Amino acid sequence: MKELKILLILVVVVLVGYWGIEPYAHSVMHGEVKKPDYNYSDLKTTAATTGDPAKGKELFVANCASCHGLKNDGINPGMDKNAAITSFNVVPPDLSNIAAIVDHKFLAAFIKNPQQATENPKFAMPPMAQLSDEDVGHIIAYLSSVAKKNLDGKEITIEACGRCHSIKYQKIYAETPAENLKAYLGKVPPDLSVMGKAKELEYLETFINNPQNGLPGTSMPRLGLTKESTEKVVAYLDQIADPHREQRNKLGMWVIGYLVVMAGLTFAWKKKIWKNIH
Repeated sequence: MKELKILLILVVVVLVGYWGIEPYAHSVMHGEVKKPDYNYSDLKTTAATTGDPAKGKELFVANCASCHGLKNDGINPGMDKNAAITSFNVVPPDLSNIAAIVDHKFLAAFIKNPQQATENPKFAMPPMAQLSDEDVGHIIAYLSSVAKKNLDGKEITIEACGRCHSIKYQKIYAETPAENLKAYLGKVPPDLSVMGKAKELEYLETFINNPQNGLPGTSMPRLGLTKESTEKVVAYLDQIADPHREQRNKLGMWVIGYLVVMAGLTFAWKKKIWKNIH
């Protein structure tokens, strides 16, 4: 029985080490993680989030299309990519699917005052003070009418993160050159290829929801993603960071089972050989 107790202790230690050490290390590194605020309760805005899509298109063309394209409706930006990089040090995003992944309250507050909404005083887009609260609602209605529904995690990650972040293991490269990103943000944003393994998933969700909660003083702007979009991004980052985890875990269980069987056979063989010694 002594040998079986030792075996049981070893099995428990191995399992705790395999499944427990990494989450524990992340909890020590990140400390207490704040819960995401998907209501964006700090944003106080009177801007509408609904309106007339037809009026919204007119307003978009007049006020937004000089920098932003909308491929879903065949609208190209008035400024080409190189000119935009020279002017802003970052590529203005195409807004085709923005209304499908960003909370509409956040989007309304963002249009009125991007610096306040993103919590980044150096955010390149100027406040759209010329737009009334009603105008903002029309623009959001238009953006909602052209946005694709049910985007997957990869598509949302590229939409939300691809201007600044590369994911080189997936052959996804940042739209903005590294030297311009450094001038805009103060440093080159990290590659996201293994971020889902390097960071606890709960931490990533909180960080994406509000970077200042995860890393105070960071230059990354708040994105305003919905809960569903954030969860899809985190799930995608988790999957690409360790794409063979499921197969490895299954193989690990077979290996543990094999070792347990062999230990049992060894113990039975030992009992048979030594039974007449005592």
